[in-house]
Amino acid sequence: MSPDGFFKRLLIPVDGSKSSLKSARFGLRLAGHENCEVIAVHVIDEENAADLALYSDRPVEEILERMKSGGESYIEEIREIARRHGVRFVGEVRVGIPHRAILAIAGEREADLIVMGTVGRKGPRRVLIGSVTERVIEQSTVPVLVVKGER
Repeated sequence: MSPDGFFKRLLIPVDGSKSSLKSARFGLRLAGHENCEVIAVHVIDEENAADLALYSDRPVEEILERMKSGGESYIEEIREIARRHGVRFVGEVRVGIPHRAILAIAGEREADLIVMGTVGRKGPRRVLIGSVTERVIEQSTVPVLVVKGER
């Protein structure tokens, strides 16, 4: 627990979707109230990169570089919002299995809370949340706050 608030560090996974941007904005507002640090992370799914390389006839390294560039753009967008709100910020792009990497970073950085979005769905599947979010909720040793996505 921080002397200024309940949390010291919030971990916010971002993937560039509207849902993750909404959760990042929420997490940054919370961090501003709590006077705590935000760690934003974009995880490049190594399995998706390998599949894309296979189907595009491009080297996996080229695919990973493009995905890293996109991930860095997402992190920079969140960094700018954090700067405008006066929130301490650390951003990271990592390659791995998304839920495992998120949980590893939460442990490494001693996050007190994970704030993440869910994928908006329609019809009977709307009760399901994104598989990464679901796995993080199931396996996390710290609280997970899920910010509901757009409908």
